[in-house]
Amino acid sequence: MIDVSIGICTRNRWATLEQVLLSLRDQTLGNERFEVVLVDDGSTDETAAMVRRLRSQVEYSLGYLWQPHGALATARNTGIRAARGQVMLYIDDDVMAHPRLLEEHMAIHRQYDRCVCNGWVNHVTEAVRPANPKFTAADISTSFFWTSNVSVKLAHLKEAGCFDEDFKEYGWEDQELGLRLMAIGLKKRNNYKAIGFHIKKPPTRANIAGALAQARAKARSARIYIEKHPRLRSRFSTGAHPPRLALANLANWGGWWERYLRSQLPQGEPEKPLTPHQAYCLRELATVEYFRVLQEG
Repeated sequence: MIDVSIGICTRNRWATLEQVLLSLRDQTLGNERFEVVLVDDGSTDETAAMVRRLRSQVEYSLGYLWQPHGALATARNTGIRAARGQVMLYIDDDVMAHPRLLEEHMAIHRQYDRCVCNGWVNHVTEAVRPANPKFTAADISTSFFWTSNVSVKLAHLKEAGCFDEDFKEYGWEDQELGLRLMAIGLKKRNNYKAIGFHIKKPPTRANIAGALAQARAKARSARIYIEKHPRLRSRFSTGAHPPRLALANLANWGGWWERYLRSQLPQGEPEKPLTPHQAYCLRELATVEYFRVLQEG
């Protein structure tokens, strides 16, 4: 009997994904009690070859499904259709598992019937699981349903209608499903013993264009989210409310803040890590891009 189906969606991140899949080899929940449902959203790198090679190194069930590049919502629904477990656990393709991750999620679902279990996402800079992880402000999330480390019974996912495939770009598809899970009566339960280690390497100049493109995509998805759920919760979570919008516009009055941020980002040396100040400027510039696109609608 499969207790847990681990849903992972990926695209062109084979090396990091390999570390994630290897981290699942020492789960305290028996290998026969879980499966990995890996959905490849149109990778053009070595993902498929890596999975074929890895199958001889792991003792758990590792399923691999390839689909033409679409979106996370579509890929996750592909995984739901293939899943055999009682509980669906989502981690990202850059989140390594603590040895007790599955057992701790199952403990919550044995105790509570209609619930969503959120684990602890601990940010690390290398693909190494720390023996004594330290909680930081970056690890805090108030999301109801955050797919970096969250579980819910498969039957409840289907009852809520699965992921909304109107979300074609990055962002908010998990939050939107969370609202529908709340609507059918599920409650949020946190278990900080269910740890996933998010590999978040320091950004480089090569990451700048992608980070800004992702911010713009997230803003376009936010507009879809708000249109589907025109309520205070969605407006506050996306920042689409008057005080936050006014603050964003004031901070970039006349475009001076954006010009300053762009002037601080480096030229050349694409693989050289950004300095802490440059990384801060990139985060702020991504915020500027997000709010600009958010207000275009």
